Amino acid sequence: MRAIRLPRLPRPVRRALVAAFALAVVAAIALTLSRLDWGVVAVLFTRRDAGQISLLLGGALLASMAGLSFGFLAWRVVLLETGPPVSEPRVVRIFFVGFLSKYLPGRVPGMFAATKVATANGVTFGRLISVAALVMSLVLLSGFTVGLLAGVQMLGARAVWLAGAAVLIVLVLVHPQIVNQGSALLLRLLRRPAAAKAASVRGVRLAVAWQSLSWVVTGLHLWPLAIAMGASPSRSLALCVGAFTLATSVGIASVFIPDGIGVREAVLTAALTVVLPAPAAAAVALASRLISVISEVLLGAAALATAEYLIRRGRTAVGEPQ
Repeated sequence: MRAIRLPRLPRPVRRALVAAFALAVVAAIALTLSRLDWGVVAVLFTRRDAGQISLLLGGALLASMAGLSFGFLAWRVVLLETGPPVSEPRVVRIFFVGFLSKYLPGRVPGMFAATKVATANGVTFGRLISVAALVMSLVLLSGFTVGLLAGVQMLGARAVWLAGAAVLIVLVLVHPQIVNQGSALLLRLLRRPAAAKAASVRGVRLAVAWQSLSWVVTGLHLWPLAIAMGASPSRSLALCVGAFTLATSVGIASVFIPDGIGVREAVLTAALTVVLPAPAAAAVALASRLISVISEVLLGAAALATAEYLIRRGRTAVGEPQ
């Protein structure tokens, strides 16, 4: 029996829906930004010279954006490994539309939008879900592994449970097919279609490398913020990288809490009390959330604008989807 295909919407209707979705995302981002604690910036400027704080904040923002870019490269490797080639601008479009859609209330609108954009750009639903399952497993395993940098200082011998993630990462690097089998099993349990092609050994290892680098570089944004509040640069470096990675991984694992809000700040504050008084640690955790949101929005907007320009410029090519 042939699948029933819905009629293609007229171009003006599609453009109106795209514009409405873009406005909804912009409004959701603006609402998120308005709810952040901007007062923490004033607190930072009371701690040091304005020029020093500006440099520290700029460094934190750049580190966060660079780390997010490496995370995109990990996702890109897996996407390109699991199916037919997709042009680079369309890879960027698929990733960052889904990435920025997380700011919409609830999970359904963002998932629906990401799926529609993916299928419109040559990526099937099964392939998209397979990529998401595989990448999420690598994100959490590498995240808890890098989180050992802070876990050992926070928990001492009790951090041994985090070592399980490190063991699994080693197993994945030695036998990359494990993660393919694991994601395939998860999709079968969820009764979701899988990609037609599994990621290669090289692809999985490269994705692990990019994602691990992403955690380390993104975690570096916390270091200048902690220094601004008075932490020792030498003592706080490894702690900050591990604390952010551990806190974000715990937040991601808290699937019923949007973007790990509250959970991430609680773990960050607890970790930073190793090098800072509790009020200063809480201020750094709030500043980290602010830097993270701003970097996500700036990077996502710049990437999408560039991708859209390149796609529109290349639409005269034969067979390019509209």
